[in-house]
Amino acid sequence: PEKTIDGSGLTGDLHGTEGTTMWLSSGVLPNWIQYEFDQVYTLHDLKVWNSNGPIESFIGFGAKKVTIEYSTDGAAWKTLENVPEFARGPGAAAYAANTTVNLGGVEAKFVKLTVTATWGGLNVAGVAEVRFSHVPMQARAPQPANGAVDVSPDASLNWRPGRTAASHQLFFG
Repeated sequence: PEKTIDGSGLTGDLHGTEGTTMWLSSGVLPNWIQYEFDQVYTLHDLKVWNSNGPIESFIGFGAKKVTIEYSTDGAAWKTLENVPEFARGPGAAAYAANTTVNLGGVEAKFVKLTVTATWGGLNVAGVAEVRFSHVPMQARAPQPANGAVDVSPDASLNWRPGRTAASHQLFFG
């Protein structure tokens, strides 16, 4: 499953056809894959590169109908509404993500994708790569950088503010 988030099949933003760079699960549908983040994030969207092996255009392992669930604690789950059908991968090199799921600012530490139907109607389900984006709620990109040394005492401080932050705290050491 880690192959869906490690960029191993990507060159820039285009995915290849090498099967070892994708997730493929066999068994009785539904098949699922779960992601865990290091903290709770406010999620914006999910870009999907569907299964993209050379035989994808006529066998169709790619996810078609997918249920997306999310949780802040891994125990209480909510189901995302209005998940679009995942577009079929072309089975060709230089494949750009062709499905974007609007996550609408849900807060989650865990996200689970459950494949209920594939493009080939088989019990084998696959996904090449996924990329989550989130709404930055915390300050980021400090200047000078965090941990910088030999900074002039009269240096100007700057950062990109958190989206909903009312204030920020600075610490010097």
